Amino acid sequence: MSEEIITMLSNLGAIDEDKAVTVELLESSERLKNRVLDEEISKLAMSGYIKKIDGKLYLTKSGLLRALSRFS
Repeated sequence: MSEEIITMLSNLGAIDEDKAVTVELLESSERLKNRVLDEEISKLAMSGYIKKIDGKLYLTKSGLLRALSRFS
């Protein structure tokens, strides 16, 4: 599921603080609906792939590279 979160943030363009999206937006996605995201978000943040600021999420440079590496 971590890959789905990273991919979703990438697809939404959440690549910096100004373009961050809410957790609620991710939860409303059909791909992530009815899943507990808090644990996965915490793991991704601790791994340095995403940042959470004021209830919003965005990819770090490492997270963006991980997202893009899925397409190469």
